[in-house]
Order: sequence, then C-alpha cells, then structure tokens
Amino acid sequence: MGRERQQLKNAETRQAILDAAVRIGLEEGFDALSIRKITDELGYSAGIVYHYFKDKQEILDTIHNEISLELYEAVRAHIKPDRSFAKNAKVVFRVVSEITAYEPEKFKLLLLDKYSQHSEATDIWINMIRECVELGKQSGELRDVDTDIVSYTLLNAFLVLQIIIHDVGNIDSGKIERIYDTELDIMLNGMLK
Repeated sequence: MGRERQQLKNAETRQAILDAAVRIGLEEGFDALSIRKITDELGYSAGIVYHYFKDKQEILDTIHNEISLELYEAVRAHIKPDRSFAKNAKVVFRVVSEITAYEPEKFKLLLLDKYSQHSEATDIWINMIRECVELGKQSGELRDVDTDIVSYTLLNAFLVLQIIIHDVGNIDSGKIERIYDTELDIMLNGMLK
C-alpha cells in the first residue's frame, strides 16, 4: 500500500509542476517561464522540480505533447468517416481555430512549435491527415495524389493560415469562415475529382 501511495504522490507532484508551468505560461507567456517561477508558485525547492524534469525544456516538451494530444482528441471526435474529405477538412479547420483563438499562448506552444524542441505531436497530426486523405482517395472523392506530400501541404497551409489570423487578430468569424472556405477551395481544387 505504501508503494502505491508514493507512486500516486509522485504523479500528483509531477502534475502540479506541469499545471503551474501551464498557468505561468498562459498568464505571462511561455518565454517568461522559469524553474524559479514554478518553485515560487508551488513552494517547492528546485530539487523537487529537477527530480521530475531535467530542465525547463523538458517541461515545455511535456506540456506541448499533452496539449497536442488533448487538442488532437477534440478534433478527432469531429471527424466522421461518412462525411466527405472536404467537409471533414473544413470542420477540422474550424474546431482547431476555435480552440486556439481563446488561448493564444497555447496556440504558440502547440501550433507554432515555438517552444518545443521535441515534437511527437506533429506525427499524430500528420497521421490523422494521412488517414483522411487515404479515405478520400478510397471513396473516390480525391484523385490519386501522393498522400505524404498532400498531408504535409495541408498541415503547412493550415498553420500559415492560423498564423495570419492570429497575428492580424480581431477578424470577425464570418470573414474567418470565408477565408477557410477560400483556402480549402484553392487547396482542394487540385485534389478533388
């Protein structure tokens, strides 16, 4: 029983460090995050933080991967195999944009990979896009395209569009909707049958 209790305490301490790092990052920006700020907020010694994470970068990478997985699951829930590729793509664009619009620091951390040096997260997004492209090809909606090239192109186009919308700011939702529709029409024009 003592060992299980210690494992639970270790997991809770590790999560408390990550939660504090996210709070600080969202309030002050992840550039401002430091081990000292984490220890000050939690009342921990630096040794405790270093027991769970080798450095600030490992904390950022862990946060990046966890946020990416959370966002991925939220987006994945909106993809329907019986819906067309184009409609699924539009839904994905909208869902991710809505989620990231409310937390710009998470946007920077996640979509721009601004702080993360190690990104397993990109793989899950690329694999999801590949799967959707393959389904589009199998259904006959997409012509025979190179799945990898199309997947990376779609991810890149989406990220660039998000950066533009994020940097410009205060774009009304109707205009964002028209931007998405236009962007997707341009991208899909060469792929749809």
